[in-house]
Amino acid sequence: MISLPHALPYIRIGTSSLALCEPDWLAETLANAADGTDVPPWMAQDISRGVESYLANHYKGSVIDSEDLFARIERTLAALGLEHVAAKIDKTPPPVRISLSELARRAGSGYELAFFRLLEEQLLSAAAGGATVVEVHGVRNGVRRLVATKKWTGRCDRLLAEITVFVSGLRERCAPLRPDLHLVIAS
Repeated sequence: MISLPHALPYIRIGTSSLALCEPDWLAETLANAADGTDVPPWMAQDISRGVESYLANHYKGSVIDSEDLFARIERTLAALGLEHVAAKIDKTPPPVRISLSELARRAGSGYELAFFRLLEEQLLSAAAGGATVVEVHGVRNGVRRLVATKKWTGRCDRLLAEITVFVSGLRERCAPLRPDLHLVIAS
């Protein structure tokens, strides 16, 4: 059995990107859909908690496709007679977090080409899946793992610069597909 860090399943965005299904994101999505309708905020909050409860207690998988999640939410709203709210759901998935440390682990020490291929796959998958925010984190640990060193070196600085340029280039490549894509490089 796999133990998730929280009770809700991950949301698959695109073919290979995952995002956390955060209760706050879910509540905000439903509150925004209900805004300007006859549905009071407390009811949108109750529906959000109901969806959260279903995902935590009855959904069998540890990952749910974003399209499947939104379809389930729309069916729930329709069953409650709230088709007008379902029609207003913003189907933008939650922010995607990509761990460079994990990608470096998967690529293996010294295998920078494999690392860049994995990073490109993750970023393009997130963009194709509709993500508007992608946070790249674990940068320093990932760089040190690729360089196979415990201390930060000049080679680490060069690789970090290469990664930054690579991510910026991918952002430009994704611009025609996702002009609203926002990439954040965190340490």
